[in-house]
Amino acid sequence: MAWQLSPVQIAQVDPIPQPRRISFSVPLIYDRRVLGDVMLELKPDGEPLFETASLQQQIAPLLNEDGKQRLAEALDGRTFVTSNDLSATQIEIRFDQTRLEIVVDRIKGEYRPTGTLGQALPNRSQLTLPTSEPANFSAYMNFNTNLEYSERDGAQKPEVFIFGAARFQNVVLEVDGALSDQFEGQYKFYRRSVRAVYDQPEQYRRFSAGDLRLSSIPLLRTPFIGGVAVEKSRQIFNPFQPITRLGGREVFLDSRSTVDVLINGGQYQTFELDAGRYDLANLPLQVGSNDVQLRIRDSAGREQTIDLDYFFEPLDLEVGEEEYTAGIGVIARNLSFEPSYSDDPVFTGSYRRGISENLVLGGATQISEALQLIAGEMTIVPQIVPGVFDVQAAVSRGGGTGFAARAGYRIRTGNSFSNRKQFSLTVDYESANYQTVGDIIPSSFNLLTLSASYTQSFTERTYASTGLNHSRRGGGLADRTSAYLDIIHRLNDRLRLTAGIEYGDDDFSNDNFGVRIGISYVFGGDHRVNADYRSRTATTRATVSRGSDNGVGSIGYDLSFSDSQGQTSADASLDYVGNRFQARASVFTDGNNLGNIADEPRARLQFGTSIAFADGAFGVGRPISDSFAIVKPHPSLKGRNVISGRSLSDNEYSARSGALGAAVQSDLSSYSGQSVQFDVDSLEPGYDIGDGVVYVDPAFHSGYKVIVGNDRYVSALGTLLADGLPVMLVSGKITSEDDDGFEPMPFFTNSIGRFGIVGLAPGKSYQVTVDSLGRMFTITVPAENDGLFRIGELDLNAESE
Repeated sequence: MAWQLSPVQIAQVDPIPQPRRISFSVPLIYDRRVLGDVMLELKPDGEPLFETASLQQQIAPLLNEDGKQRLAEALDGRTFVTSNDLSATQIEIRFDQTRLEIVVDRIKGEYRPTGTLGQALPNRSQLTLPTSEPANFSAYMNFNTNLEYSERDGAQKPEVFIFGAARFQNVVLEVDGALSDQFEGQYKFYRRSVRAVYDQPEQYRRFSAGDLRLSSIPLLRTPFIGGVAVEKSRQIFNPFQPITRLGGREVFLDSRSTVDVLINGGQYQTFELDAGRYDLANLPLQVGSNDVQLRIRDSAGREQTIDLDYFFEPLDLEVGEEEYTAGIGVIARNLSFEPSYSDDPVFTGSYRRGISENLVLGGATQISEALQLIAGEMTIVPQIVPGVFDVQAAVSRGGGTGFAARAGYRIRTGNSFSNRKQFSLTVDYESANYQTVGDIIPSSFNLLTLSASYTQSFTERTYASTGLNHSRRGGGLADRTSAYLDIIHRLNDRLRLTAGIEYGDDDFSNDNFGVRIGISYVFGGDHRVNADYRSRTATTRATVSRGSDNGVGSIGYDLSFSDSQGQTSADASLDYVGNRFQARASVFTDGNNLGNIADEPRARLQFGTSIAFADGAFGVGRPISDSFAIVKPHPSLKGRNVISGRSLSDNEYSARSGALGAAVQSDLSSYSGQSVQFDVDSLEPGYDIGDGVVYVDPAFHSGYKVIVGNDRYVSALGTLLADGLPVMLVSGKITSEDDDGFEPMPFFTNSIGRFGIVGLAPGKSYQVTVDSLGRMFTITVPAENDGLFRIGELDLNAESE
């Protein structure tokens, strides 16, 4: 039975005129992305006409110059075009009356711009949603528990590492510490750092005070000072990672850590290292590729991955752009977890500037009462010689005069996998008595290191890599040289083989020459198997792994076995990603041969969680790396849970609300635009939660409060009739007198008279004015409504007869 209107609700009852051509704007959709709104006219017979000016503007990002020119030729002098008019240009679009949107179905490949693999395309949130503002006050605290057991020492006392930050408007306070006994033998709370940060992102400038580590050129090893500083740099960085570069050859671990060596993305070797300074040149690492990385997981469960290269990033400054760092305070004279400051005042500073498109110049200094150091750097791309040159030099005066220098060159050619070539050369020298303010004891001998590598592709599946490393040490220490040549062949997308030869005169083997072979295979579910053999050191390694992702319920694992002269080891670890926590369990065992492999078993369990707060919203989630969003259900959802994620495809999500509060999206990165998607569990049909996504551009350590749902959650569906016939393709406006804050919305019907209205509130009334008919009617939403209000058929003339 038709839904009737009373005579009071009809403004006039003149005969219904014939529909005329109507105009309105609808979104242009490509690959499920909204590009923008395009003006559309519908003829009385329902054929759509596309307004050329708005269409040309919105579709332009999908076209190269040839495509834009071809489209301009087709649209020249025309105000509206049809789909058939455009099909001749091989740009196919259509109007979807059901969803009220224009869809781009196909664009000729010759008219598409060149894409960059790995570069994210703009998504709907970036193009159509405003940037959400962070909470006025937000805070979080991570808790990472580390439990260890060994056959020799028994169960260790549990360690608890904390890291958190509070942000009020534009000021951030960071806290980092641990309850542990691994640093000074005493089981107590250690303060890693406390600092306050104020950022000026428009000027790429940061002011900070407290426990500081300031970046500089690699020759000036990063000191730990207590004081104040100002930094200007495009690169937003976090200086309190578990690992810090100390020049090109050294790293410093501030807590017991697991260090994985990755070659071409696969795990090659694992080290269990105590806190301290490590010289990379001393690692027994004879790798056969220049794609080598170190993945470090410290006692607090934090991870960082660094590339094993010797180059300072070249030409990263535009012409006239400058970067600088200046800090003053007192120096920490030890390298333990908790900084212990001396009474020695220190100044550290650096400056870099882009002189031209081919030249970057910079300098740095460190000044204390006992030590003065000055350094300079230059990065140049000469026109007469291909490639990039990088030169650094430093002089220090303390207990004596010391000198350090580094020079590097690299060149890359080829524009495809089949013809790429890459060559790099680095010379690194450090004299006796060279010292920075971060060093406790200066070096007592000279050190010269030479590194060179070359990669040549033969086909898209086969390439060769060769390299040379030579170090010459003073003080009576023996020189070291190693070299390798590898051929890598990819049989298919899953299987890769490596074969090569190597030379070395180090202390790890009595043989100077040897062969090396390896195999890597990726099978279903992102599982990877790697195995290799090195004859020179009689070393066999094998790993099976699967990395966990960011989705709740994700599981990852690593299994590895290594056998070499005098040592055999096996490791296993399991990662689990929960909604409110993440955990990792590891087992390590080794011995002097396969029969004694279980002589030194050790086990470790790491468990991490966080609590977060943003403008009154609270939640428990996984550890937060930088910024976060608390996604909370609106009371109108009546206890239903919400989920959130950077992507909710394939039924995966990153956080879920529940008994422990709102969902905590813990993986937002500061100063990088990104979207957070959300949805509701068992949502009633017709309940409107909006776009299901918010777009954020987080400030440093900022938090967001996202409320899913609102008071206007009802969607109304109906069919507009006149004398029993559908009123087709008419438009109008929706207003309200009793719903305060309601913004007027457009109203229109499709080719069979159906209409849909979203964003209505229960118990409120809405007036619909149909402009083309000169009519007005009222819709009253029942107070008790779960989301979908089915009006049925609405006959404008029924009551007037």
